[in-house]
Amino acid sequence: MLNSSNVSIVSLAPRRALLASHLESFLTKLEADARSKHTISAYRRDLSRVFEVLESLHPALTIVDVTAGLLDQALTAPAIVNTNRGQCSAASLHRMKAAVKSFFAWATDTGLLAENPARGVRLKRLPRKPPKFLTHTEKRKLLKELKGRNTPLNRRDRVMIEVFLGTGIRLGELVALDVTDVDLDAKHLQVRVKGGSVEVKFIKSDLRSLLRSYLKERRRQAPPDCLALFLSNRVSRISDRQVAHRLRHWLRKAGIAKSLSPHSLRHPPLRSDQRPACGPTRPRTQRHLDHQDLHPPRRRAT
Repeated sequence: MLNSSNVSIVSLAPRRALLASHLESFLTKLEADARSKHTISAYRRDLSRVFEVLESLHPALTIVDVTAGLLDQALTAPAIVNTNRGQCSAASLHRMKAAVKSFFAWATDTGLLAENPARGVRLKRLPRKPPKFLTHTEKRKLLKELKGRNTPLNRRDRVMIEVFLGTGIRLGELVALDVTDVDLDAKHLQVRVKGGSVEVKFIKSDLRSLLRSYLKERRRQAPPDCLALFLSNRVSRISDRQVAHRLRHWLRKAGIAKSLSPHSLRHPPLRSDQRPACGPTRPRTQRHLDHQDLHPPRRRAT
């Protein structure tokens, strides 16, 4: 087994360039498969870290020299399992291992490798955390706070949050909305979803009225060639991070002590009539079936 402490310090720039060429080819394939920009960015970041550790363990490494043992060393190296803020989270390690498996599977499929060295990398199932969301009372508080502010910035924020709550679209889908995606006469939004396809989200009358007023103001804020529905202070398309920042701002203003992302607005709490029935409140048909044989009795031969 290679000892990283005995590896002499050499220039890794030429080797990194070669690995980067493989990485860029892989990321191009992900882009062609319509993977999200966030997935591609995360894969770039994670694989770059793993490649850097592999090179520190074996400076003369080529892609065909990568073995299962070297991958085990790299994935358990301090540079991987630790960060500047402490130990790497289980979710981050899981994502990194998934990126490694995906990259070497691609390298094997394309003929760069005869065998897949990452075949034995195991992904542990992560415990599922219950989703965070706003209660109905908290939603009313948030919307009340938004309605009480009457500046262009605040009106834009209100429309963004109302679109989240009224359609259930993702953060990236909201940011990608153009003015031309809003069809008030047809009562819908055209949303570009994961995979590059377009879905139609119908909008209720209250949200249509809000969008109608907002669009009049929005068209005066930017030149015609700027199509983004939601603009930043620099009169360009608003970013994911800016939307998240504005949501945190309004949660504080409304006195809601929760750490929520825009994604949380897509998960409304279940009403009492939507929760699965249990115990004595189960439907009569279910209680009846618990004690019934659904197969008809066989007739005896005569």
